[in-house]
Amino acid sequence: MIDLDWLTDRLCDVLRWQLANPGNEDGPEVPMAGRRVWSVFLDLTATRSVGMGPAPISFGEIEAWSRLNREPIRPFELTMLRALDAAFLKAAAERSEEGDKPAVSARPFSIELFDAWFAQ
Repeated sequence: MIDLDWLTDRLCDVLRWQLANPGNEDGPEVPMAGRRVWSVFLDLTATRSVGMGPAPISFGEIEAWSRLNREPIRPFELTMLRALDAAFLKAAAERSEEGDKPAVSARPFSIELFDAWFAQ
């Protein structure tokens, strides 16, 4: 029997690694037991709406995916999908916060720099 908490954690680890290392393929692999959930998550996240940031995947979207593909989503799979979505949204929020930080010059501050700024 597979430990569903362990599997959920591994899937979230793979997701976080892939988000942190886009384009790299040398990271952790999706466990065989989680490939179906991973595939469903990728399908759902590809249709994710975006406003001020990515929107969570709704239960309605999951239900629609299930109905359209004629593949029922089991309760434990729903739990894993929600955990993956939460990890995705957290990573997106952290990336957004990093982008909001003001740029800091690598040049040391000097009186000449100060004078040049206000001489304009």
